[in-house]
Amino acid sequence: MYRDMIIDETRKIALIIAKLMGIKEQGTKQEFADEFEKVLKEEYEAELEALINLNEDEFKSLVNSGRYNAEKLNALSQLLYVFAEPFYNDADTKLLLKKVMIIFDVLEQKHRFQSFDNISKRNAIYRYFENNHE
Repeated sequence: MYRDMIIDETRKIALIIAKLMGIKEQGTKQEFADEFEKVLKEEYEAELEALINLNEDEFKSLVNSGRYNAEKLNALSQLLYVFAEPFYNDADTKLLLKKVMIIFDVLEQKHRFQSFDNISKRNAIYRYFENNHE
């Protein structure tokens, strides 16, 4: 039963991410931003601006709070990563990518969750910071 719930949640999030990527590719920036906000509100009871405005410690507290299971955290990392693409050299991108890295760390350390996709994204984020900020 629990396994079926996890599979259903994973499918749902995969469809949401695919839909967002399609809108990002073919729609306007505003359509994408609106749909992204809708997903955050429905799935996470959060708003993008509020997430961005959390400092690193506050964000770590949120993702460690137990409010979201590993699947929801992984999906949130994917959503934030997609929203941050393409990686511009600006403050919002930097903040979003730091938050993605925080989620990846929590997934690995607390939930013992790793994936090749997350490792690849982590490497892309490292390259971004090497080239732009540090």
